[in-house]
Amino acid sequence: MQITHFVGLLQNKKDCVKTDWAKHRSAIGILYVKSDLNLAALSYFCFKYTIRPIVTTVSVIIVNYRGWRHLNTCLDSLSKINADIYQLETIVIDNFSNDGKLDEFQRRFPTVRFIQNTGNNGFSNGCNLGVAHANGDYLLFMNSDIIANAEAIWGMVDTIERDPGITLLSCSQQNSSGRKEHPYGLFPDLLTLNGLPRAFYKMAKGSELKDRFQAEKELIYPDWVSGSVMMISADNFRKTNGWCDDYWLYYEDVEFCWNVREIGGEVALTRQFSMIHNHGGATRINPRTTALTKAEVRISKHVFVSRHFSGLKAFLMHFMTAAGFLIGNLFVALLSLPLFFVPKLNAYGRLYLNVLSNYISAIRYRTWVSPRSVNYQKYSE
Repeated sequence: MQITHFVGLLQNKKDCVKTDWAKHRSAIGILYVKSDLNLAALSYFCFKYTIRPIVTTVSVIIVNYRGWRHLNTCLDSLSKINADIYQLETIVIDNFSNDGKLDEFQRRFPTVRFIQNTGNNGFSNGCNLGVAHANGDYLLFMNSDIIANAEAIWGMVDTIERDPGITLLSCSQQNSSGRKEHPYGLFPDLLTLNGLPRAFYKMAKGSELKDRFQAEKELIYPDWVSGSVMMISADNFRKTNGWCDDYWLYYEDVEFCWNVREIGGEVALTRQFSMIHNHGGATRINPRTTALTKAEVRISKHVFVSRHFSGLKAFLMHFMTAAGFLIGNLFVALLSLPLFFVPKLNAYGRLYLNVLSNYISAIRYRTWVSPRSVNYQKYSE
């Protein structure tokens, strides 16, 4: 929004009095960030023309497990955000890192609310715990390896308020080198769940997908957006029944977006605003952790399929996922035995064993839910 346009809007007293403040407060926030116009001037306009602000609070919820280096950068970026127009509260759920660093971060960031979970209970469980302690009108779920900025946060609030049809919103992301990411996608199905069928599907639907996600569009509507950055109103969050605890890590964001669609909501991503995403805050600490978390990608695929598909279709999706991985990665796994001292091969070997162990557990206990999920006991009894 141009400064002169917005000042002109404010100078029209009749329009300002008749118009809901919600249509202007986000614009004021963005104007304050983008321009040299100081807060005193903005306050003068609001007072003179009888615009009375209704304060909007955004609760930022971050789940952490020993990702302290990235978390430090993330919290530092949030601490620099000017919150004169809005209120911003930051809640960090520590999934029982138990490494002695929580106290240090509590002292370093005294305005952040740190809450220790009972264990490493997964992303979904941590998010739900964060919501239980949140007071915001809007909930912003963020990974600990995100570098936030005021323009993106206030811009996302403004986008939702201007378009009531949007229930869940994300924004563009790029890594620290400036490379753009694609934190969105299509819901898993028989032709979109795994690599080769998905490649053929994209070829067959190329023009349709290109039109749906064309780069020129500032606002796109994918099936799902990444849980690395997600904003939803607290009221709409309650309608979804929250994050699903069947997932320990990965695909919980796809499930959440599915639930948003189930209540008749729209999932959107704005390209007008962007945040930096430095991948691997807690999932790439060492080869063992990398193998563990990558194995969860596989098991979470099966969890999603078991929750939303049945019969022959579900069987084919499970079979294609399992066979594709076990056959496709067998050679590298065998190669990792004599070459275990090569870090990448070592990680592949560990990954293969972890996935194989999960498949054996799924057959034995007749559930795809990860043993690390807080709901595992419920399904395995």
